[in-house]
Parts: sequence; structure tokens; C-alpha cells
Amino acid sequence: MEIRSWLSEAKKQIDALDAELIALDVFAPRQMDRCWLVSHNVVKITTEMQRLADKMVQKRVKGVPLAYILGEKEFYGRKFEVNESVLIPRPETETLIDLIKGLPLPKQPKILEVGTGSGCIAITLALEYPQAQVLAVDLSKRALDTAFINNVLHEGRVGLVQSNLLRDLFLEDENREAEHYDVLVANLPYVDPAWEWLDRQTLDFEPKKALYAKGNGGLSLYQRMLKEIRHHQKAGHLWLDYLVVEADPSQHYRLIEMAHRAGFFHLKTEGFGVVFEDGWRYWWDDAKRDFVHKPEEVLQWELENGIIHLLPEEVAQKKRLGEW
Repeated sequence: MEIRSWLSEAKKQIDALDAELIALDVFAPRQMDRCWLVSHNVVKITTEMQRLADKMVQKRVKGVPLAYILGEKEFYGRKFEVNESVLIPRPETETLIDLIKGLPLPKQPKILEVGTGSGCIAITLALEYPQAQVLAVDLSKRALDTAFINNVLHEGRVGLVQSNLLRDLFLEDENREAEHYDVLVANLPYVDPAWEWLDRQTLDFEPKKALYAKGNGGLSLYQRMLKEIRHHQKAGHLWLDYLVVEADPSQHYRLIEMAHRAGFFHLKTEGFGVVFEDGWRYWWDDAKRDFVHKPEEVLQWELENGIIHLLPEEVAQKKRLGEW
């Protein structure tokens, strides 16, 4: 059978683009684009190739996502390995990368991702910030195995740790200094199983533990994470500058309320992404009757000394006494 004949039959069963991508994966040399199919459409394929391609088509007919069939998905211009143990990277999640790149981060930012899955967010940030120190955690060992493969494929600069949110990061170890992260980014499970508009036929192929969160309208895991962050901050174990998360737009109002109670200020919302700044970076200005951003010199001094000032007058008094 020639490639054009196989494509003609495959396109009767599945979307034309899906058929062409399967043909490229099975029949073409690596790194070829769809133009190769046009210039090689009379090339004959082996019986083994045809059987493999036909099997992939039947999986697609049954609704298996193409990314799982091909074993890869593009994210922020780079290809990542995916399988049934991780969510398929989605275009809306790329917004998190853009939001983080819009923050005033240092040249060597320290970044923590909670719930890394395939590792596409953490690895992308490590590549976008070549001098960054990036740590990514996930509860699922199978997901971490996939993230490890992707990490190796993309320079291997991300540290990977198995942890239930922040629980297993040893933040309470008395022999360790308090951890400071410029950004904590998270795309935790937030899909409420009760939503009536869900496309269950597609979502049923993806890992349920990585998708669904029962309770609090799908925000139960974010609620837990915020509580853990707050606990470690009060104990002096953890300092954050920014928190960047993904959630459905219908959840944003509730999420912003939760984050505010945990001491975060809402900075920006774009698409599915929401950006917060930690409240320790603000203080109360009595003249303006509002919270205002602390000067950078104050933020740096507080971070180095482990002391938070709530009022500008506190710093002014320390300066007068020569204590600051």
C-alpha cells in the first residue's frame, strides 16, 4: 500500500490532521513535517508499518487522545513525552509561563512547582531562566518517572521530589534554614466532578487524580496548599514572593478570596492563570489608609534577617536608632 492510499482510508475514520500526524509518526523519518507526506505520498509502506498505523487509528476512533497515541505533546514550543500517568499539556497552561515571565524576578530565580505531572511547566521555566534553581514535586511516582524522562530530554536541570503538596519537603527540619522561593507555581487538580459541561468522553482517558478535586467547588487541593503555605510561613520555614496558579475562570473569585485570607494580594488574572504576591511584601500606610508595596531595600533586609515589618514607622525608628 502507498502512503496516499493509507491516508485516504484513515481520513474516512478520523480527523484528517490526526491521520496525517499518525502517518508522519509511523512512516516518515524523525523531525519531518507534513510537507514530507506530499512529496512522498507514493512511497510504499510495509505490512508492519500499516498494522501499527491502523492500530493507532483504531485507538483514535475509540476516543484516545492523539497525544497519548503519539506519546508526545508540544508545550511552549517544545515537545514533551506524555502517557496515561500524566495530564496532556494544554495551551491554556502556557499562560502560566507568560505570567511568570512578566514578573520582576532576579536573574537567578528560585522556583518551586507543586504538582508537576509531566514536568512541562518546571522544565520550561528552567529553560526560559537558564540560571534558575527549579524544584518540582508530585505525589505520583509514575508522573515523576515521566517528568524525569522529560527532564533528561531537556537538559536535566530540574530537581524532582515525591511529595504530597508541601508535606514531604522537610520544611520543618530544624537543621535547615528557611526556604525562600521567588515563585511557587501550581496547576493542581481543580475540575469539579459535578460540573455539567464536562467533556467526559475525552477526560476519561486522563488520570482522574490529576484532574478532579472533590470539595470546595473543585478548589479543595488549592485550599490545602494555601493552608500549608500559611503554616510554614508563620513558623518561619518558608518565604514566598509570588504564587502563580491555574484554575477554571468560574473559580477565580473564590480562589482570590481564599488566597487573600492566606495573606496573598491578587495582582493579575489572565485566561486560566492567576498571579498573587505574598502579603509580607506589603505594609500598612496610615497616610494612604491602605496597604502599599514595601521598598525593595526593605524587602531584601527582611529576607536576609528573617524579620517582617508591618509599618513603615518601624523601619524609620530602627534607622534613627541605628538598628537597621
